[in-house]
Amino acid sequence: MNNLAKRHVATETEETSALRGLETDGLLTRLRRLKQQVAEIRRDVHEASLPLEQLAAVALRAEMIAEAAVLKVRELTRASQHDLLTNLPNRVLMFDRLENAVAMARRHKSRFALLFIDLDGFKHINDTMGHGVGDRVLQIAARRLKSAIRESDTVSRHGGDEFLVLLPETSQAFDAAMIARKLLVALSAPARVDGRPITLSASIGIALYPEDGKDAERLIHCSDTAMYRAKQNGSGRFEFYAAEVPQVRLASDSRGYDSLGKGLH
Repeated sequence: MNNLAKRHVATETEETSALRGLETDGLLTRLRRLKQQVAEIRRDVHEASLPLEQLAAVALRAEMIAEAAVLKVRELTRASQHDLLTNLPNRVLMFDRLENAVAMARRHKSRFALLFIDLDGFKHINDTMGHGVGDRVLQIAARRLKSAIRESDTVSRHGGDEFLVLLPETSQAFDAAMIARKLLVALSAPARVDGRPITLSASIGIALYPEDGKDAERLIHCSDTAMYRAKQNGSGRFEFYAAEVPQVRLASDSRGYDSLGKGLH
């Protein structure tokens, strides 16, 4: 057996374990090794004096190894950036998108909004109905939040029953308020889990760039602070972080705004 054939056999026997190993901390090292193996096979194909059919088979096998490795890396990358329960972007991916939004807004001297959402009474659901029902509720909430935002927006699971919504194309406070209201209405629709009725509501805090913060961490902090202020004022409401922004709150019956909705800039 010549060197090319030996290397080809060795590559075949190692492929399964190598691809499985991509799920460990040695992902990059093993991917580089696969790329090196493919490069060696391609080089030997050009140099070796083998029948055309055998050369074609070796080249095809090399391409399959490379494609399988790339596909596996893409799958693992997506898994590392999305929440397993809700399939929403996780806090790592959201932080990256938030930093990009800050960079774009700084470059173009524009504004955007960040919403911090916390489900009202979620601990009671977990304690009385069990964590299985709680997980189902989180999945329902995630679907409803995603359905209520625009294609350019991002909703992520921040942790527990908390979500973030990035509105990169929202320059006016009133527009952010309208979207917050839309999210609250979407969440409040009747729901049933395992035959039991579930009532969902949330408290939302809104931070604006650049008024409330000029970096991702500050904006998250400000929207979180505003969310707690909304929760203190009752369920199903939202508040802006900045005191100088006129407060726009959803009426407690989820049918409209109160008089504080006037005068937004």
